[in-house]
Amino acid sequence: MTSIVALVVGGTPEPWESLGFAKLSTEGMRTLFSLVDVQLVVDTSREVGSVDWQLGEEPFAGPQGNIGCLGVDHVVWRTNDLDATCDEVTRLTGAPRKRVRDAGNGMSQGFHRVDNVVVEVVAGGETVERPHLWGFVVNVADLDAVCAFAGPDVVGAPKAATQEGRRIATARSGAGLGVPFALMDVQ
Repeated sequence: MTSIVALVVGGTPEPWESLGFAKLSTEGMRTLFSLVDVQLVVDTSREVGSVDWQLGEEPFAGPQGNIGCLGVDHVVWRTNDLDATCDEVTRLTGAPRKRVRDAGNGMSQGFHRVDNVVVEVVAGGETVERPHLWGFVVNVADLDAVCAFAGPDVVGAPKAATQEGRRIATARSGAGLGVPFALMDVQ
């Protein structure tokens, strides 16, 4: 079965480390962190804001770190063509699109499950130059504790998530992560 084994982001490792993710190693321009079920690779040679994934057959398993990370909840792809991008996700991962949701304001979302990670494909809203992996969300054991630890300048206050009974908190641009990123509870 194909899994998302790593997410690769451009930027510097310090913001991820100060947020409390478990640092595994540094190899040249790449620093590796654990997201429990997916490895986070912060690559200083890549453009800040870039996100990519690595697929494989052997899922990653790592420590929770100070943040109490429980794993990646979902990754988000942005596109202008929902069907074509969902078809490509299926081709790459073998995971068929499970459903489509009208997100309002001319936006729609397609959902795939790649092993234990949901892949959300978003179309509509602003036009994008090309389909691309845009950001991701991790689950944490105690969202309030993570938000208090990080502080309001780094992570916004928890609010109701789209998933009923769950809450989400979004990293602020001042956090220095360079990519759209959020944390969710698992209630």
